[in-house]
Formats: sequence, structure tokens, C-alpha cells
Amino acid sequence: MEKQDIKKEEQKKQNKKETKRKKKNKKIIVFIIIVLILIAVVVLIFNKDNKKVEDKKEDSYIEETEDGIKVNKSSKLNEAKLVNGLLISNIQLTEKDGMTTLLADVTNKNEEKTGFKKLTITLLDENGNEISSMTAFISEIESGKTTQLNASTTSNYIKAYDFKVTED
Repeated sequence: MEKQDIKKEEQKKQNKKETKRKKKNKKIIVFIIIVLILIAVVVLIFNKDNKKVEDKKEDSYIEETEDGIKVNKSSKLNEAKLVNGLLISNIQLTEKDGMTTLLADVTNKNEEKTGFKKLTITLLDENGNEISSMTAFISEIESGKTTQLNASTTSNYIKAYDFKVTED
């Protein structure tokens, strides 16, 4: 009987050790899971903050009005441009519902009346790379007179930083 009692005692001790080991393993696993969750949360927050900084930098020259119209305020885009005696000034690039529109005044600085003109407007990013191009038509303009340039595209190019104009 003594041997059986000793075996039972040893079995109980072994079961207790096994139970302690399982509890310890569970604690370690829970600890590891908590650490992984914390790391994931920190990474997500860090990436979200970085994205906000990038978005703010990228959109620093874009303003949105109360009615949802986005207006590009890039100083480079708003610089007057002179193309073959045509001064393009008072430039506005806007976007609403996926439609980008470029409006500008075109003044004939030549000494003669211009004919009907076809212009290509190439939108550029901050690195001078082409984003897209639009076509605009200008009617005849008397010397010293001003008309309106209006070009639109059915895509969102409000983030353009600059543009160039060529006469076709």
C-alpha cells in the first residue's frame, strides 16, 4: 500500500507541476499576444500620423469651400504665363464631383488681333511631371483685349502644382 500511496503522491505532485507549467505557459502566451497587439496599435497610429502629415503637405495648397468645391491655391499654378503674346492670368483651378476646371483671363499683348486659337494645357505635379492635359479654344481677341479661357476634364486633377500652355 505504501508504494501505491507514494505513486499517488508522486502523481499528484506531477499533476500540480503540470498544472503550474500550463498556467505559466498560458500567461506567457497572453503576455505575447498583448505585446503584439500593442505593437500593432503603435504601428497603425504611427502610419496614420505619417499619412496625415503627407496628406497635409500634399494638400497644403488645396482649400475646400463650404459647398464642396476644391480650389487649388498653388502659387506656381497661379503665376501668370505668356504664350505667343497671350498673357494668361487670374488663374483658377477647381474641382467638384470629379470634374476639374481651369479658368483664366487671356489678354492679347500682341499689336494685332489674334485668330481662333487651340491651346493645350498640361497639368504638372511638384516635380514637373505631366499629370494630364486639356484642350482649350480661344476666340479671336483684339489687341489689348481680354477673354476667358475655360478648360475642363472629367477627372480629379486638383492636386496639380503647375501647368504649361502650348499653342497648337
